[in-house]
Amino acid sequence: MHFVTGGAYNGKSRWVREYYKAQEVDLDLWISAYESGSYHNDWHFPDSEAIVIEGMEQFIKKDCLHMDTTTCRSIWNSRLENWLEWESVEPDRLLIIIGSDITRGIVPIGEEDRTWRDITGWVYQDLSLKADRVDLIWYGLNKQMK
Repeated sequence: MHFVTGGAYNGKSRWVREYYKAQEVDLDLWISAYESGSYHNDWHFPDSEAIVIEGMEQFIKKDCLHMDTTTCRSIWNSRLENWLEWESVEPDRLLIIIGSDITRGIVPIGEEDRTWRDITGWVYQDLSLKADRVDLIWYGLNKQMK
């Protein structure tokens, strides 16, 4: 699993496309939270080799609106485990997750926004621990963190 993060509009998606094109990896499926109708309840992936999930923070936000903090975090941990299991079935499988840093450490005033920020931060920590590679993208430049 590869986790790519950074600020909004900092070139994360473009960097992923260029990086994997240079690695000669075809990105078979691109799931974007920024496109309407892209929310997945089951998160079952087709028999593909490389899948990109873009806008992780938005997928998390949609769940935060309907669940308490503990349930939401637990569900996302289960999803991460399922995704890792999906990857492990075939040696060429790769999941690339793109998530924006949503507050840069600033605590939001609204309770819903604070909950979203907290859960997103926890999920990103879990992603970073479980990912094989983590990149931070800042204005189109990457820094490999792991």
